[in-house]
Amino acid sequence: MHNANLYYSQFENVSDFLRDVKYIIVFYVLGDFLTTAHALNYGFEENDFLAVIMQNYGVGSLLILKILFLAIVYWNYRMLKESGSRWMDLLWVMSRKCIALVGLFLVVNNLMVIFMECSLLQVIQTMAI
Repeated sequence: MHNANLYYSQFENVSDFLRDVKYIIVFYVLGDFLTTAHALNYGFEENDFLAVIMQNYGVGSLLILKILFLAIVYWNYRMLKESGSRWMDLLWVMSRKCIALVGLFLVVNNLMVIFMECSLLQVIQTMAI
């Protein structure tokens, strides 16, 4: 019976985590992966590390890296939730929102590459000059 309760508790913990990171999954993992895969037809990967990885192992390696990052976020989630501190809860909320915003930025940037053939970073650089 103890093992059944332990498995149920772990499943509940994972389902709570997935509910918390739904926007990270939508924007940072799936959105960025799909738009990057499509945008590579119109340009190249700006990130040198990712460019080398994708050149050697294919575009699917980006999805594997994103899932690995999600596993690190889950570990971070567990550490912050186990502390029980109110500040740690705030840190978790802020970190997941920041990651989701980065994902949204990446998706918008990739969509601009696809439809406008220039990136958001290029637009910002030309406005700064």
